Amino acid sequence: MKTTLALLAATAATAFSQGPLIPPGAPAPTQKSLQEIWDTVTTQQAQISAIQAQNTAIQAQNQLLTGLLGSTGVNFAWNIKTVDAAGFTGSWTSLAFGLDGQPAISYRDETNGDLRFARFNGSTWATATVDAVGITGPCTSLAFGPDGQPAISYHDETNGDLRYARFNGSTWATAAVDAAGFTGLFTSLAFGPDGQPAISYYDATNGDLKIARFFVFLPFNNIILWAITTVDADGTTGLYTSLAFGPDGQPAISYFDSSNRDLRFARFTGSSWTTTPVDSTGDVGAYSSLAFGPDGQPAISYRDETNGDLRFARFNGSTWATAAVDAAGFTGRDTSLAFGPDGQPGISYYNATNGDLKFARYNGSSWAIDTVDAAGITGQYTSLAFGPDGQPAISYQVVTNTNSDLKVARKGLFPPAP
Repeated sequence: MKTTLALLAATAATAFSQGPLIPPGAPAPTQKSLQEIWDTVTTQQAQISAIQAQNTAIQAQNQLLTGLLGSTGVNFAWNIKTVDAAGFTGSWTSLAFGLDGQPAISYRDETNGDLRFARFNGSTWATATVDAVGITGPCTSLAFGPDGQPAISYHDETNGDLRYARFNGSTWATAAVDAAGFTGLFTSLAFGPDGQPAISYYDATNGDLKIARFFVFLPFNNIILWAITTVDADGTTGLYTSLAFGPDGQPAISYFDSSNRDLRFARFTGSSWTTTPVDSTGDVGAYSSLAFGPDGQPAISYRDETNGDLRFARFNGSTWATAAVDAAGFTGRDTSLAFGPDGQPGISYYNATNGDLKFARYNGSSWAIDTVDAAGITGQYTSLAFGPDGQPAISYQVVTNTNSDLKVARKGLFPPAP
């Protein structure tokens, strides 16, 4: 395991040492006194407490809504909406629900080569450009931080870098996380129990699986530090990464080993990374998606290239059990896995034979397959999440002869803003 530190600083390097707590004279106009720093920290803590209280109230409302809708036992129809239809857009989608219970999507604008973001406000979708510098925006991954604000990891094609964007409530701030070689492909973003972001990704220069983890933020010195670790460097490996934190608070990653054409799983023990093969039967493991079930064990959806199938793997505490979910035609691309409030897994994916968006849901004994959208060539770049009402939502791309659109499908209705 190789670990390096990526340091982005707006000031010169700072030397840290023990010194007197009271400066010999009044602080310079550009310096902060200890009292000013303490006052700022106290104000921020009060603001954080207020945000946490608001989030707790929203989550309570969402749980109530989930219980009310879940108790009806109704199998809702899919409600499909076009989110963005300007030019060729809607690739590399990533869907997540905010603390307000509303969905948001990060995606790539192919026409302009930009990273974009869409958010539902309870009645309409608002779209915005996050990064338009050079050719950028593929391999997006969206997650909401504990402050309720969205963040996105993505690839910068112009410079070959891994980048990260975070919303502060009014504007987006973007920065390079790893700029060594051609890197930052197949990104996956998640926030750890410490409230800090982590990103798994593929380093194409070295053919390695890597993870970048936010290490420290010192606002008064304007220093941002990321810890970058090589997780797997055996051959060409680390494509189609998917990152999630387990109940032990440690990160885990599913990924594709291109050298051996296998699905692999990496988990951090607290001191080192362990990697294991999950499925080695043929050419398997592309389009992997990782999630932890309510039993605390990991599960992975992925593609079987040999047979053209959608597959699912689940760990039982000692071994991995794998099975085909959908073997009808050439299917199982762009998979996205999530567990519903009933504790059962669901998978969105693309069926290339018919050009359809599909959804598979496990009922405890078997998988039920549902065609969500079959209008034209639809269902690529899927991303699945369950809303606070307990119903699934999927973002995806629809391709026509003249353009491509970003769409979202949701079971039931889009609840209004609270």
